[in-house]
This record gives sequence, structure tokens and C-alpha cells, in this order.
Amino acid sequence: MKTTDKITRLNRFTTLPVLLDLLERKKLVLLDPKSWDDKNDTEVIEAYKRKAKIANLFALCFVDDYETIHHWKTFSNGSSGCCIQFDAEMLFEIFNKTKGLRHGKVDYKKIKELDSPTFDLKKMPFTKRQPYECEKEYRIIWEGKTDANVFELDVPLNSINRITLSQQMPEQVFETIKKLLQTTFKDPEKRISRSTIYENKRWINYFKK
Repeated sequence: MKTTDKITRLNRFTTLPVLLDLLERKKLVLLDPKSWDDKNDTEVIEAYKRKAKIANLFALCFVDDYETIHHWKTFSNGSSGCCIQFDAEMLFEIFNKTKGLRHGKVDYKKIKELDSPTFDLKKMPFTKRQPYECEKEYRIIWEGKTDANVFELDVPLNSINRITLSQQMPEQVFETIKKLLQTTFKDPEKRISRSTIYENKRWINYFKK
């Protein structure tokens, strides 16, 4: 499943500890979906594993669109939240070369659309309920047999276009973390910024004129 047309960026909304781990080890970590809050999603994937006779499945979710309040609140809430923007083309090349890995856009369906007597088994892990459509999710999954409890994918740091830290992070703390990331990431200052989604001066000043 490779719906990569016109996708130039993949945003990963996560937390600062996950970001630091990525910068240090240069690995994306795919987890067991059993840990997800959306039990509709979890149970569908468990059903898929049973039907497809798959021993292990690990997944990681991206967003193939711009940031929204929903993304920050749901996936990166609090002062340690962050968004890692990847170059989609570079990641797709890695995904396509990784045995056992599939990737694609999530298809959002209404319950009334489930009346069809047949469905494509392979699409089950990429199907969610319509109320989650605002997520604009792009998902990668690894299927296979392993004794490990995660699947790790090597990624180069130059695949990262930009790092955005939560606006809920205090300004003084942001400056400290920014300096730390610049030392670790060894990249231009313009790639590390603080979100303005909760308070954008340009937007506010326009209406104040």
C-alpha cells in the first residue's frame, strides 16, 4: 500500500523524550497497537492479525498535512510535546526497502459503509472510523515474527526537515532545549522553532490594526 502521490512531508507528533531518543540513536520505533487509546483501531488490528495469521505487528503514525489543535492536543499535549517534520520522499525510500513493512494513508469509513459483504483483508490495518478523519493519518506497519516487543527502523537525521516544540513549553525552557537540540542535531537554527498555534502574533496584530 503506497499512496505517496503529492506527499512531501510527514509530521510525527510526539514528545521530547521520543525526539531525543531519535536524535541519539537515529531510529524510529514502531510499537504494538495494543497500547493505543482508540480501541476501535486496536481491536480491528488484532482481528486482522488473527485473520491474516500474523504473529507480530508494530505500527507508527504520521500526519501528511499541516498541524492542527487536534494533533497537538491528542498526540503532543503538554509542555514536552513536539512535532518532527520528515522529508517524505526520503522516508518512502527507506520504507520501500524494508522487508515486512507496509505504508499508506488511512482510509476513514462511516459505520453504514460496512454493509458490504466483502472487504480487502490487507486494507484492515489502514482503516479507521470516520470521526478520526481530522487526523489525516499516514501509517506504517511492520508484519512478521519476532521475539522483540518493538520494531526499530534506521533513519538518517538529514531526513528531518524541521523540529517544532510545543507552545505550552515556557519561553525560557524552550531556549534551553533549543540550544541542546542544536548541539545534538548540529543543524541550522531555522529548523528548530516553537509552535505559534495557540498564540500567533501575526494573526493577532492583523486584527489589532
